[in-house]
Amino acid sequence: MNFFQKYHHILKYVYAVLFGIIGGLLVYKTELLGPVAIMALPVVIIFFFYFIKEPKIGIYTAFISMFWVATVGRYVPINIPMGLATDIFLVLTFVALLFRDWKKIDLSGWNHIFSLLMINWMLLVILEIANPLALSIEAWFYAMRGLALYQMLVAILCFSLFRDRKDFVRFIKIWVIFSMIGALWGIKQKFFGVDSFEAAWLAKGAYKQHLLFGKLRVFSYYTDAGIFGPAMGQLTIFFGILFLGPFSWKKRLIFIGISLVSFYCMIISGTRGALAVPAAGGLLYLIMIRNRKLLISGLSVMIMGFVFLKYTSIGSGNYDIQRLRTALDPEDASLNVRLKNREMLRNYLVGKPFGTGIGSAGFWGQRFTPWTWMANFPTDGLYTRVRAETGVVGYTIYVYTWLFILVYGVWQTWQYKDPKKRYFAMAALANFAGILLASYGNEVLNQIPVNFATLIPLTFVFTMKYWDDKDGTYRIPEERKHKIFK
Repeated sequence: MNFFQKYHHILKYVYAVLFGIIGGLLVYKTELLGPVAIMALPVVIIFFFYFIKEPKIGIYTAFISMFWVATVGRYVPINIPMGLATDIFLVLTFVALLFRDWKKIDLSGWNHIFSLLMINWMLLVILEIANPLALSIEAWFYAMRGLALYQMLVAILCFSLFRDRKDFVRFIKIWVIFSMIGALWGIKQKFFGVDSFEAAWLAKGAYKQHLLFGKLRVFSYYTDAGIFGPAMGQLTIFFGILFLGPFSWKKRLIFIGISLVSFYCMIISGTRGALAVPAAGGLLYLIMIRNRKLLISGLSVMIMGFVFLKYTSIGSGNYDIQRLRTALDPEDASLNVRLKNREMLRNYLVGKPFGTGIGSAGFWGQRFTPWTWMANFPTDGLYTRVRAETGVVGYTIYVYTWLFILVYGVWQTWQYKDPKKRYFAMAALANFAGILLASYGNEVLNQIPVNFATLIPLTFVFTMKYWDDKDGTYRIPEERKHKIFK
């Protein structure tokens, strides 16, 4: 009998009192918003009741909330910290897991090498608080969430309770549903323009990145076009690979439909770096498939695509195609600026092996320490930011951590005899490899919802080998539970 079952007769009165107190405060403080919050409170209580019974609901909820962070900010005229919703649900998932029945918690997943590497990276990020060059603990708190906290929580939670086949299938369905809504939203922006709320958001300064030469870089309901593009690139390569897998024609038609719609949306986002996602993912797939004929055919297609963009002018009248061409232009002005900036950073970091502290560069640096050199340095890519904030020590650990997980995942995929598992794993790893490469030019891997759509499928690469053949439940042998490399 757990805590809530034992004390339910007392807790119902506690809930009633809390309902009255919170409701009264909301009415007093927020006027009209208060009654709305009161009406929503019973729904919230019911949600948390089921949340306590089944903590993995928190992972689903955190993921779904990521799609609506930017939308709420554009359409609701009050300051709601939606960005913290992900943190709250992930942390509450731990609490719910413990309250459910702490004596029966299966911690076998916590000691997987993936989880341990994420914990190791989080510890280094925590130690960065003591960096004498770090000037703001607030900047550290906000910046470390996307950089380390989410990765650690996702790894630990997924390896502990989010690992059955039904969890994988349900997650994929949620991912597809909200991504396709985003795709349709983006197509609407392309052909019918933005609405008044989106226009107001652009007018506040976003037009500088989203209106180029009179053309809109489509952003859908994501935070910006720089995230919308890679998010669509993920779906392109993930479902493009599944289309080639051993599935029924009905499913394969659905897979290729999702892939093609996503590819089109990736192009209209105008995000050149997004092209790296299907490119790197496709190349890794050709390596993983270990089929010489398919490898030659696939490389031939990729080379033809490269030649089309690099050495021909076909389709130059199309703005979206022409913008993609600039990604392969070594004389591109933005590329040369980035190279010069990185040279400046190398010189600045001489004698600073641990960087200048988490949150000292980029957006958070501008917000909390705008007078510093680092805050005004344009980091551009994720790895440049990591090097700036954690130095050569943190940069080395960060890059080699992800490369190790990628190589280990490929090795694990080659062990699968079941072709469906192998294709699911290859799709997840291709997705991961594509985002890793795209993060070179933009901060992608640490942005929502791309981070969850990358990391959660990646954890299943390692857990699906323990799926029961009959019902798909996760059943790890007792003798393997306490081994790190399971």
